[in-house]
Amino acid sequence: MWPVPGRPPSTTLESSDVSHSETYDDPRRPTPGREPEPSPAAALTPMDVAVAGTSLAEVHRDGSHVYWWERRPTEGGRGVVVGVDDDGAPLDVSPPGVNVRTLVHEYGGGAWDIRANRLAYVDLADQAVHLVDLTTAPGEGTGRRATRVTDPGPVPGAVRYADLTWHPDGIHVIAVRENHHPDTDPVNDLVAVDTVTGVVTVLAEGHDFYAMGRPSPDGTRVAYIAWDQPDMPWDSTELHLGLWRPGRALADDRVVAGGPGEAVQQPVWSPTGELLAITDRTGWWLPSVVDLSGQQAPRPLIEAEMDFGEPMWVFGLGTMCVDDDGSLVLSWHQEGFGRIGRLRGGKLTPFPTPRIEFGRLALDGEGSVLTTAASPTRPTEVVAISESGAERIIRPADTDPLDPGMVSVAEHIDFPSDGRTAHALLYRPRPHPAGGPPPLLVLSHGGPTAAARPGYNPAVQFWTTRGFMVADVNYGGSTGYGRAYRELLNHNWGIVDRLDCVNLARHLVDEGLVDPNALAIKGGSAGGFTTLSALTFNDDFTVGASRYGVGDLETLATDTHKFEARYLDSLIGPYPERRDLYRERSPVNHTELLNTPMAVLQGLEDRVVPPSQSEAMVAALDSRGVPYIYITFEGEQHGFRQAPNIARALEVEYLFFCRIFGIPPAGPIGSTAGLDIHNLG
Repeated sequence: MWPVPGRPPSTTLESSDVSHSETYDDPRRPTPGREPEPSPAAALTPMDVAVAGTSLAEVHRDGSHVYWWERRPTEGGRGVVVGVDDDGAPLDVSPPGVNVRTLVHEYGGGAWDIRANRLAYVDLADQAVHLVDLTTAPGEGTGRRATRVTDPGPVPGAVRYADLTWHPDGIHVIAVRENHHPDTDPVNDLVAVDTVTGVVTVLAEGHDFYAMGRPSPDGTRVAYIAWDQPDMPWDSTELHLGLWRPGRALADDRVVAGGPGEAVQQPVWSPTGELLAITDRTGWWLPSVVDLSGQQAPRPLIEAEMDFGEPMWVFGLGTMCVDDDGSLVLSWHQEGFGRIGRLRGGKLTPFPTPRIEFGRLALDGEGSVLTTAASPTRPTEVVAISESGAERIIRPADTDPLDPGMVSVAEHIDFPSDGRTAHALLYRPRPHPAGGPPPLLVLSHGGPTAAARPGYNPAVQFWTTRGFMVADVNYGGSTGYGRAYRELLNHNWGIVDRLDCVNLARHLVDEGLVDPNALAIKGGSAGGFTTLSALTFNDDFTVGASRYGVGDLETLATDTHKFEARYLDSLIGPYPERRDLYRERSPVNHTELLNTPMAVLQGLEDRVVPPSQSEAMVAALDSRGVPYIYITFEGEQHGFRQAPNIARALEVEYLFFCRIFGIPPAGPIGSTAGLDIHNLG
């Protein structure tokens, strides 16, 4: 285990003593007695998964030092900026107890930046910008002191900052600001924060959303992304360019790329002042040269059917960086797997690395790329990867992964669905259960404009080491397969995604790979909606689990945050004009079809999908007499961040599935004495 000060070791929980004597009269229930071969003691426990769930992201380099951000479940989900000391040992550089996290767009990202040993960050408590001088010695047991730069206002958290980027003058930090008002929608703008005086200057305003304010190397110009509702940042965005004027708005602000039907992102400057960006003008997110006058369309640097961009759910993306010689280091997705390589003179040369999933890229100045990366058998770690494929692990995973012989490696598969081809990542059980094909767990990712990724994931291995086949579906609408595939979900959310999950299960049954009487599906957020839809409108699955899932589309359309307030215009249709579609596709409106046992899990402080959504589904299940379990988590928002809650959620889902399948739990589970399953018996 990688030592982190103050972090407890992983805990092995004892086996559950849950009784499995209850029965449920369901024709899809498997014949009693079909039991999977127990997994070996090496199987991961729920707490193993929770402790290993430390998120590592946003690698930065400042001089010769490497920094990254990590979210620690064992510390209540606290975000910490970490670096290494002169001896290579890990060192927290953000102040003790501080949670480095922004709530802009609710999803956050880009909550910090570092330049010349000065760390600027956003504190979750007040959402203000704070500053730490890393050249000062930390106090005994108190860490380095931080100075609050921006005024949080009378209501802490009402004025939020994100996507922090130092200007070359070393004084200003360019940021996205989101100002929340009690009676109106939040107002977003692009600002410059003077870290000496605390004065905040508006650089650009008038659009609904801003992102990626990036100054040129000489500091004279600033490029940024803007877009307006009802578009999302993967639908249509504009790349703006303006002249920097300290203390004043940008001058000569003009659109130089993007527009309707084109999603441009990640403006990056070369050392010589050339502006690059990633745009899907060709139907694929490709690195391109931008005409600074805006008179010419961006020129792609490569002709390829590959996505070099990502959906901008969070700030801080970085799939492209420019080296000193003008060549590009890029990451991209190809047939479900991540790749990394160098683009020089129109030729893309992949690095021969086993890593297949990558985060934000940075260059170390010595020919290697710094990033967070995972392989099929190693979790996400902070690494330096050279063009030869050699790597240096800077920040190892919290816990040792499974023995490679126990790991189920992702296989990318294509399968027929509704007259077209859909995609999924398949993980076979290790070991394969005795006595017949294994149970199946279908995973429906969130977003829905996102994608399943293939790197080592302990939450997947938890199931495969217990005899489950796991299928992570990249349904129509997922990214990494071009814009046309991404737009398959337009006006078809709740149809395309649902049918792809159902048709994958049917395909695996037809191939004889899984038990037709033991089919489970689960998902969170938008994936929870897909799960609820599949459990309501189809009878293929035996059981399911929804984490903070959407059951009522009308409620979501009228009671969600600004960033996604008009998202459903493209996924469903304009509201209230197409209220008929919202009602037609909402599982909560079709309670007469509910027959499948379901686990419902919800964070009580979720503002993206409020608890009322889960409560409505639970009421519907109860009225129908369908077996269900409802678990809520205090202090959790959209997604579970605290280790005990992460472990508890996984444990509940697994035990509930086993109860419905009529099989005993395998391997070490936990100390749960019972499940409060309603309507079972």
